[in-house]
Amino acid sequence: MTPATTRWCFVVEAHAVPDALARVLNFFVVQDAELAEAALTRAGDGVTIRIEAEGLTFERAETLLRRLQGLAQVRRAGLGWRTAAQAAA
Repeated sequence: MTPATTRWCFVVEAHAVPDALARVLNFFVVQDAELAEAALTRAGDGVTIRIEAEGLTFERAETLLRRLQGLAQVRRAGLGWRTAAQAAA
């Protein structure tokens, strides 16, 4: 897996507070990630934020996941990936 061929998929479940999305997206800006897709879904007393990003090494994606997990607004976060070819299909 290389940064040019990998699309990282982050799924974050957070408390439904007004700044949850902004706080989550800020970490992607700091890591200089190229956002390919982002979506927020509200359910009950929480939100699910799904973000796909490119241009990250495995180490940077893992660091980003750990930082997301450390946010007070975040209940849990997960990480997956797919190749650029899969993302284009």
